[in-house]
Amino acid sequence: MAAYVSAALNTALMALQIGIGLFAHSDALVADGIHTLSDLAADGVVLAVLYLAAASAAGRRGPAGPDGGVHGTLANLLIGLLLIGTATDMLWHCFRPSAIPGTSATVRASALAAALLTMASKEALFRYMRAEAQRTDSAVLHASAWHARLDAVSALVAALGVAGGMAGIPALDNVAAAVIGLMILRMGYSNARSALKTRSARPLGNTAGP
Repeated sequence: MAAYVSAALNTALMALQIGIGLFAHSDALVADGIHTLSDLAADGVVLAVLYLAAASAAGRRGPAGPDGGVHGTLANLLIGLLLIGTATDMLWHCFRPSAIPGTSATVRASALAAALLTMASKEALFRYMRAEAQRTDSAVLHASAWHARLDAVSALVAALGVAGGMAGIPALDNVAAAVIGLMILRMGYSNARSALKTRSARPLGNTAGP
């Protein structure tokens, strides 16, 4: 259930962030929207892993372990590579002149409100998913919960970037977009590294316990 809630929330936030970000010419908000889009793809991977784990628990064909065993490791690797690709693209495009000063105060205020709403929503999602992860003893949900916490921090950075543009420091929006890109890059590297370490400790063909 928690994974479905996360997917639904990320879909709504992604549309809000990218739509308002493009309208307000905020690189930071668009960058955070792209981040949310990558979260939505990660939600799809998590749902697939949880389905495979449920199939295994029901005695149908599937990997061993509460989070899908081998498939959980592959999911972490896939999410990591997805985040690295997203971050690289964001960093490549974030250093361009900001058009925020040319937008109206109302539009800029809407962008700031969208960033703050995203921050509050992601923090609430973190608390909900962490509780569900503890209840179900799911490592995948636990990782997704902390991913949501990082998203809340990312949204805060985006809000600061938009506020900087509103205060007459448009370069702060570009800097915020770059910071978000670096945060996503670090998370992607961490996910991929963790998956590869698990792969090294337990060959992918081995679904038995240690």
